[in-house]
Amino acid sequence: MEQPLIVNLDSVPLRFTPDGRVSVVDAIRAVSNSNRPHSIWESLKAEYPEVLMHCEDYSFQGEDPVPVVDSKGWERVWMLLPDYLADPNLP
Repeated sequence: MEQPLIVNLDSVPLRFTPDGRVSVVDAIRAVSNSNRPHSIWESLKAEYPEVLMHCEDYSFQGEDPVPVVDSKGWERVWMLLPDYLADPNLP
């Protein structure tokens, strides 16, 4: 069984599945330097549920499952992020 890959981006761990999908929340945290990546993800997927077409739950080494996304899905999330990072009303 292949092991997931963990890459640190400016000391923020970014988890990848063996087939290259990335943890959405990790990626949002890493690129935004935000302490509210879960809130951003919840708001984003509520407003743009089509991003879920590229997501799947994955359990990293016995942890609770987290959403992971392929490159096409991450591209969509990446394009939507600026609106959410600028929103001071998100918790």
